[in-house]
Amino acid sequence: MHLSTSRPAPSRTRSRGASLVARATRRGRRQDGMTTAEYAVGTLGACTVGGVLVKIGQSEWFGDLVKDVIDNIPNVLPNLF
Repeated sequence: MHLSTSRPAPSRTRSRGASLVARATRRGRRQDGMTTAEYAVGTLGACTVGGVLVKIGQSEWFGDLVKDVIDNIPNVLPNLF
């Protein structure tokens, strides 16, 4: 007598980690979204970029650059039309 199963036999080529992920996914835990550690790294990265932008914005050369751009707008506009 031959019994048929609905699940295929487990593959021996898959690593243990991949097998755990596959089982967790089958149990209903999805793999999209960020975990707490990923949120922490993302927040740290965003704060670092923000800090660099603030530091650049406070520098003297950046202020001079913005002032020069604003001062040159009237000179550039007549040439566009």
